[in-house]
Amino acid sequence: MGRDRKALQTLADEVTIRQFTAGEQQRLRQEIRQQILMTSRSITRGNFDRISSDDVGRMIRLYDDMFAGGKILQQASREGIRFKLSKRMTSAGGKLVTQYHDGSSNGRRSFELVLSSTLLFQTFDDNARRPIEVGGCVCHDRLDAMQRIAEHEFVHLTEILIWNDGNCNEPRFQSIARRYFGHTDYQHNLVTQRERAAAKFNIRVGDLVSFRADGKVLHGKVNRITRRATVLVPDAKGERFSDGNHYVRYYVPLERLKRASA
Repeated sequence: MGRDRKALQTLADEVTIRQFTAGEQQRLRQEIRQQILMTSRSITRGNFDRISSDDVGRMIRLYDDMFAGGKILQQASREGIRFKLSKRMTSAGGKLVTQYHDGSSNGRRSFELVLSSTLLFQTFDDNARRPIEVGGCVCHDRLDAMQRIAEHEFVHLTEILIWNDGNCNEPRFQSIARRYFGHTDYQHNLVTQRERAAAKFNIRVGDLVSFRADGKVLHGKVNRITRRATVLVPDAKGERFSDGNHYVRYYVPLERLKRASA
């Protein structure tokens, strides 16, 4: 159906001035939590161990209903919106992707709101030993963190939908996040793959490690850590790197690495 510019302007006027008290924010957030626990087939407790893309969509719809009267998704659905989970996102807790189908920012567009299942599941495990904050709010379990990330991405969706641009480092985003959800910071700060690797396996970027591959023990240096570690093994036939040496890349599960003795 495309954009309803008149409706979006009305939404802009509402979003610019709407404010929720701290008490209202907490009450609505708690109501959303209870609705998720009652209706989800996967999320049955705060530190859930299963989740589906349906849960992402359900949570965003609840936020839209309770904080925006259902108006954000009503307009986003005119253009197309999907909700997803990603195992490949290892640094950001969530993201909003906007596709411009004819290459013009004024043309047809659609939205994809994605949360990182990887970061959610490795946060609040036995190796998370620091307070977890999302948006400046201390989170007490995975569902709590998921809600804060959903709030952050809902603000992104609101901004892009209405104004066709947005940035969480800019005043408008921060004003909406503060007035609607009480956010005082604009980062996710979940347990990243690097942090998990250091805490659980004592492996860091730059470490010398060994591992078994192709029936032999190989030695190399950790170059990157995402879902797996990228290990550079010296090899004259390998790719030339900026240090002038040649290496072959290996993508190794963290649990298969052995840190070299100092």
